[in-house]
Amino acid sequence: MTANGMNRRQLRAFSGPTRKVYNAFMKEKDLPQIVEDIGEDARLLWIGAKHTDRVLLYFHGGAYILGAPESAPPFWWYMKDNLEKRGKPTGIAMLNYTLVPDRTFPTQLTQAVLAIQHLLDLGVQPRNIQLVGDSAGGLLIHQVLSHMLHPVEAVPTLSLDAPLGGVCMMSPWARLLDPEDKYLHTADSQGDCLSASCLKYWGAKVLEGVPQSAMPYLEANEAPKDWLEGLDKCVRRVLITAGSVEVLRDEIIKYALTVEGQLKDTTIIIQDNGVHVDPFIDFMLGESSGQLTHSILNWLDDSFSQAA
Repeated sequence: MTANGMNRRQLRAFSGPTRKVYNAFMKEKDLPQIVEDIGEDARLLWIGAKHTDRVLLYFHGGAYILGAPESAPPFWWYMKDNLEKRGKPTGIAMLNYTLVPDRTFPTQLTQAVLAIQHLLDLGVQPRNIQLVGDSAGGLLIHQVLSHMLHPVEAVPTLSLDAPLGGVCMMSPWARLLDPEDKYLHTADSQGDCLSASCLKYWGAKVLEGVPQSAMPYLEANEAPKDWLEGLDKCVRRVLITAGSVEVLRDEIIKYALTVEGQLKDTTIIIQDNGVHVDPFIDFMLGESSGQLTHSILNWLDDSFSQAA
């Protein structure tokens, strides 16, 4: 299970687009497709019933060059099902954003902001919106929070009358480049499903043609020290997870500690022997959900309880 050795065109052909992954899952579950155009060639794909009392807005990973992984819809369906069993019916909306190199930064940020604004326009209260994302999706959440604190001129303004209820980043892509091999975990290829060389190749593709002014939004750990000051005005609480053997482990921990320095209610979980976005692997293999999945579920549940 490795993405090493393929270029971005081969990987995209192998993985397929987000809409195809969504359509296949909805067909398998015999559920109607609920697709909403939100502008700028972006769509929200609702996984199951469109509940708007509470919403998890999901930004998928894939280095911005791949569509959502096949394991993503079943993972979030599991979350939806279990939150409902706990008395919290929740809508799951997956953002179908434009990939690189078709469009580059700040397109994906613009589409994420439009997605949040769409939920607000539907009447969802900020405290009942939780942003959830894996890998590049986690980095997209960082872009959203950064934009709220340091607005990007070409991107619509996102003004909230209260902080978002929560943010959950699973294995966020906290380091795109490492030209001197100083930052990525030294256990390269000793258990993780990704290698440092693979991540650096993808990172270089994402950053092609991007101005230096955009770097704090894309290289989270290279942002100025006080970049996230005021984070408590943007979101109530944050959860950041990583695997102990993943290549990005040390960079994720560094970013998580930066977030914790600005927001007291920050939870950091490092899964023993976990790889990049480890919970998705259980759902890809059809295995029972692991401890980290249950921890994420409990955290999301608590976030909605605190918002009530």
